Amino acid sequence: MCALLLAMLPLARAGEPAGEKLRVVSLAPHLTELAYSAGAGDRLVGVVAYSDWPEAANALPRIGDAFRFDLETILGLDADLALAWTGGTPEAVAARLESLGIEVLWVETRSLSDIGDALERIGRRLGTEERAQEAAESYRRELRALRERHREDGEVSIFYQVSARPLFTLGRPHVITEVFEACGTRNAFEDLDVEAAAIDREAVISRAPDLIIAGINDPDTDPLSTWRDTRMVREGRTRLESVDPERLVRPTPRIVDGIRFVCRLVEETAVREPAARTGE
Repeated sequence: MCALLLAMLPLARAGEPAGEKLRVVSLAPHLTELAYSAGAGDRLVGVVAYSDWPEAANALPRIGDAFRFDLETILGLDADLALAWTGGTPEAVAARLESLGIEVLWVETRSLSDIGDALERIGRRLGTEERAQEAAESYRRELRALRERHREDGEVSIFYQVSARPLFTLGRPHVITEVFEACGTRNAFEDLDVEAAAIDREAVISRAPDLIIAGINDPDTDPLSTWRDTRMVREGRTRLESVDPERLVRPTPRIVDGIRFVCRLVEETAVREPAARTGE
């Protein structure tokens, strides 16, 4: 009898993967996307606002936004575990969830390499380890290929505009700096030691970036209107482009598509001589 039980144990474990019965809420849009990419989308019972990829995520109940959560709704969903964003989810919120008996799984996505690690971490805990491992390896292969292809590209400086009013950009610690570096380019404000900062128009003009990429926050307005009448643009020294910000700043496997977009822009943008980079 003991021998029979021992023989059946591996089969039982194979049929009951870890996390199979967990009911999960996601506390950030990119964590929602990572859960789906890791093959664990069917574990999600609630997500925050702007959790819009894949399409199935739009049908899930909303539990607040990335910084304000409806604890009553979370409890009503009978959640067992919450995916929390290291550096983003308030620790007080996580502590409150834990006090209510909800496990908190912290997921770090500060760098491009963290994305693959995050997929594996989610997969291990939610019982989709094999699917998550495949997704992580596929992401890493694509990233390596892009870096190898563009490592010899000429240097181009890029200013990324988060918003026009107020004028915000992203500094060295933000993952977008790595996105640019993967294309052999540099963040025009890589000297900023913060992830995001407000700057003035003159600071951008003085650096005369080769390329300005603006995130589209309102489809009815021109996010690049601030720059169209500047001399650096009129004289063709600075190129203007706009983009869906999720392609560049959301730390998920889809960021590879954003890197391809940037690399294409860089290939199309002539590198200017330093002497020609003067502001107005």
